[in-house]
This record gives sequence, structure tokens and C-alpha cells, in this order.
Amino acid sequence: MTISAKGICDDSDSENIKQKVLTMGVGELELWKRSAIAEERLFDRLFRWIFSDNQRLAWHSCWIVDTASEDFPDLLADKVPEIIEGLLSTKSGSLKRHFARILCRYPIPEKYLGVIVNRSFELLAPSEPIAVRVFALQLLFNIAQHLPDLKGELISVIESLMDEGGSKGFINRSTKLLQQLRT
Repeated sequence: MTISAKGICDDSDSENIKQKVLTMGVGELELWKRSAIAEERLFDRLFRWIFSDNQRLAWHSCWIVDTASEDFPDLLADKVPEIIEGLLSTKSGSLKRHFARILCRYPIPEKYLGVIVNRSFELLAPSEPIAVRVFALQLLFNIAQHLPDLKGELISVIESLMDEGGSKGFINRSTKLLQQLRT
């Protein structure tokens, strides 16, 4: 389905927009991102759909919100607690990846540090998709920059994970983070 930025922003029919989000392809992501940045109502609607029971709608909406907030972090700055709740509750690998990736760009409020650290360590399990593991590792690294007591534990976990092996990307990221943790 071909779409235009004007068509997205002008379309007030929620079901029609949902259908467009559900059928969007990778080639349309940039257009959706620009439209979500330009149109607050569309961004808000996409953000609400992240928590939909329809997994494809939730994933596509989160994908758009993630890429839009990468360019304009203020779009999600006040929604970090909701993103945290999403990371804690979702079973979807795609949503875990996007939620962890988003949280890597923001400071974690102190009241959530414990649960985010615990969840991030859980997400390092070999059963998780590699992208989820990489972003969980980055999230732990970011937190360890502010909680020095976490550095030693994180170094041990990363060394253990590297001993188990993994993809080249995971090993590469692990090596870089280890080097930075040790300095």
C-alpha cells in the first residue's frame, strides 16, 4: 500500500491508519517517521498502539516511535516510565529490542534502576534474540556508568557470556564495552 505524509497526517480514521501501519514495509519507515515527528496526534496514536494486544500493530508502531525518537529524543522524554513498564511486561522479542534500544537513550529514573538492572540481566539469556541481548548489555553498561558498584558484576557477566560464544556482533559489542568498563 502506497502512502504519503499528507495521507497519514490527514487521515482521521483510526482503523484506516491501523491498516496502513499493519501493512507498512521497510521502505515506508522513513515516511512514517517523518510523519510521526511532524504530527503530534499521529505520534501519540502510534505510542498508544505500542501496548496493543495486536503484536504486529504494537511492533510496527514501536518501530516508528523508536526511529522518530532517535532523531528527536524529546518525543519520549516524559514517557520513559511507560517504556520501562513495556520492557518489564512484554514477551515479544521485537518489542523487547525496541524498548531496550529506546531506554539506552535516556537516563533511568532512580526508582526503576533495580528492576531495569534485573530485567536487563534476564535479557542476556542465550534464549533471547541477539539484538535484545545487545541492547540489554548496552543498557546495563549505561547504568553502570552511574552505579560504579555494578561495573564489577557486569564485567564478570560479559566475560562469561563471551566464553559461551555468540554472534560476531555480540562478541564485538561485548569486547568494546569490556574495554570501556576496565578504564
